[in-house]
Amino acid sequence: NTNNLHANDDSSSTEQKPSLSSRLCNRKSLTRLFIASLILAFIIYVIIDSSSSGNKDIARISGEFLSWVEDHPVIGVFAVIGVYTVATILFIPGFVLTVGSGFVFANVFGLGV
Repeated sequence: NTNNLHANDDSSSTEQKPSLSSRLCNRKSLTRLFIASLILAFIIYVIIDSSSSGNKDIARISGEFLSWVEDHPVIGVFAVIGVYTVATILFIPGFVLTVGSGFVFANVFGLGV
């Protein structure tokens, strides 16, 4: 009986530490939550920037990018594809990029009016 008492005392006083897999799972969850929060914050910023009448950063940055594409047409084609893909994923309005790319590539490749 005394052996049983000692065995019960040892098991109740020993705290079980979380396993390595549960700690890694928790870390992955926190990383995913952090990335999702950043993406959500960026989407909210884009919506507010697009709907405000003040300084429109997205339109300004798009214009600067299209100017760069006009100066570098060969690599610009691939850059437009990459930027357009990211813009679509992040819900950035693509109107400026679509119309701007049409004008830039039409002028660069001699198709402009």
